[in-house]
Amino acid sequence: MRQFFYHLKSALENIKINQTMGFFSLISLSLTLMLFGAFLVFYNNVQGFVQTMRESVQFSVYLKEGIDQNLIKDVKKTLSNDSRILSSTYISKDAALKIFNQSFQDKTLIERLGENPLPASFEVVVKSAFQESDILEKIISEYKVFPGVDEVQYGSEWLENLNNFLKLLQIIGVGIGGFLGVTVMTNIANTVRLHFYNRQDEIEIMKLIGATHGFIKIPFFIEGFLMGAISSVVSILFLFLIFEYTKGRIGGFLVAMGSFQGLQFLSPNMLGGLVLAGCALGGIGSFISLNHLLRLRHSE
Repeated sequence: MRQFFYHLKSALENIKINQTMGFFSLISLSLTLMLFGAFLVFYNNVQGFVQTMRESVQFSVYLKEGIDQNLIKDVKKTLSNDSRILSSTYISKDAALKIFNQSFQDKTLIERLGENPLPASFEVVVKSAFQESDILEKIISEYKVFPGVDEVQYGSEWLENLNNFLKLLQIIGVGIGGFLGVTVMTNIANTVRLHFYNRQDEIEIMKLIGATHGFIKIPFFIEGFLMGAISSVVSILFLFLIFEYTKGRIGGFLVAMGSFQGLQFLSPNMLGGLVLAGCALGGIGSFISLNHLLRLRHSE
């Protein structure tokens, strides 16, 4: 434990000795991590939007004209017992006409026909676990051939487009995360390298009295780890302030559109993951840099 505190003290001294350099490195790292955090916020809210849309995924089962009441009961019972169906609502011909009249002010079309042309139907909502396009097509094909069913309508293209967009965002996220991760590691590696050169006389003395490479590397490794951790926390604070500023201006507009329940910040798990990622990147960057430096000095 005493040795750990010694290494921690040495790491803090490295940061203190190079305050100006450490400050600008910290700002640079924080901005880099904040960019990735901003993408996570965007992705998280888009995913929430897609999930909200999925919860309203439904198809319409239109019944044949003059269908027997027993067949209607059979369809209703089948839908109720189907484990893939979240809910189903029966809409009679009269109810369909009432909905039409409420939605459209121009009633001349219905009046010209002289009778109610709208069919009875079931509005069916599918559970989120069964909303992949191929599964939905299978469900719809089953109900198309059900006795008493005239037609089943469902617009699958918009859901497919949403799913493809979400997958594209995931790929972009991996690319952005990888690029920014390399940037963070390179930045920390360069900072640690400069701090290493600033203390090279002290390191030479330590080597002369028998200090191992591992003993020499630990303070610099801790320094990179701390820089990554501090940068992550700072980036989260800045990101939260920007998020609150933005939310106050466009959040109400999005809710009014009915597409979002409101903008959401990163979950605690995501925040913890961002901090751990900063720590890991800092540690890896310093480790790679120190291995390279000590190998070079050993070969001299």
